[in-house]
Amino acid sequence: MRLLPIFCALTLFGPSLQAHDVVLISGGPALRSFEKFKKASHDKYWGNFIDSALTRAEELKKDLKPDDQIVWLVFRPSYVSRTAEDETDYLKLIGERSAKIGLTPLFFDNKSQLFTLLRRDGSKEKPKICRLEYFGHSNKKCWMFDYSNRVDGGALEPLVVHVDDLEKISGSSFTSDAECVSYGCHSGEEFSQRWRMIVGRPMVGAVGKTDYSDGGMPKLSTGKDGSWVY
Repeated sequence: MRLLPIFCALTLFGPSLQAHDVVLISGGPALRSFEKFKKASHDKYWGNFIDSALTRAEELKKDLKPDDQIVWLVFRPSYVSRTAEDETDYLKLIGERSAKIGLTPLFFDNKSQLFTLLRRDGSKEKPKICRLEYFGHSNKKCWMFDYSNRVDGGALEPLVVHVDDLEKISGSSFTSDAECVSYGCHSGEEFSQRWRMIVGRPMVGAVGKTDYSDGGMPKLSTGKDGSWVY
């Protein structure tokens, strides 16, 4: 008889203790050798997508549930090539900066690895995702992790996530009320809508360009009729 109240308590309160992951994704910077002579030059500062993600992580930690954790996924190759160009060890800096707020970056090298990291079954080892946010280059059809890093003004397969790839991201990996945001340029013009249709969770995205130049969280570029949309 004594076991019954304990069983009831576990039944009532067990589900609320289930852990979830908040996933932040950082794309990579352009190379200055491609961008330095352009009027609209990208990534004068190497860490736009690093600092913004760390700023956001600190914000999210304030309201993080006790059993939830922040998982930070960082696209490695662009920081390796920018390291060679600037002669500064950016992977080391990323590790040092994240350690200050108690995060450890998980690096990925292509979209297949990213899809694997996003594949969740709700187990203790692979908790479902309750929030996903992307910091990096994009256009209306894709996230471009490697923009202007190997190819001037573009990105190569398999270093982009195109709307046609979204079927490889399962809605079952997310909680039913998961919130998603893309802080890249133009995501709200198609990518967000396709994400909602295919993945089954709403995604906020920008109509127009986003601006990381002031540091911290990105904002909509000034002088345009931009907006955040689902």
